[in-house]
Amino acid sequence: MAYRATGYLKKVLSDDEVILRITRRHWLVRVFKTMWWALAFWAMAAGAVWLYQTNPAGDDRWMWLAGLALIPLAGWIWEHLVWRNQMNVMTSRRIIQMEGVLNKKVSDSLLEKLNDVKTEQTFIGRIFGFGDILILTASEQGANHLRTIADPLGFKRAMLDAKDALDDDHARAD
Repeated sequence: MAYRATGYLKKVLSDDEVILRITRRHWLVRVFKTMWWALAFWAMAAGAVWLYQTNPAGDDRWMWLAGLALIPLAGWIWEHLVWRNQMNVMTSRRIIQMEGVLNKKVSDSLLEKLNDVKTEQTFIGRIFGFGDILILTASEQGANHLRTIADPLGFKRAMLDAKDALDDDHARAD
């Protein structure tokens, strides 16, 4: 599968870097984070409809509740944007962790500095296909923790294959 850099990711990549894989936090994270916002929105919307139907004409309390329902709706949309902007990108040279909607935070781990990779999956994580990866590097940063990502074993295999390919390229150059 070919990946194309867009938006902020395009600015982070160098010209000769190739995207090998992009992963985000598992969809279950998104469901649980947005569930409460959605429930609050629907409860307030249903309450506004009930007030509109049961109160006498001229009672505008239903409008206030309908207006307040926009707050959880905005929270629901914000959680989606946060999830959408959190990504882990594997390129031909590094692992990039990006997050942030308005303010961006980017962490890199060079594949050539990769020492160890630790994968953790709970029983539920194995059933639904998510887990954590801890990337230990020889850099000052030390470790990157990719939390609750989809298909952690596939990401780990692809990362180790990319490191092997990079090592082979360095060996041929010498």
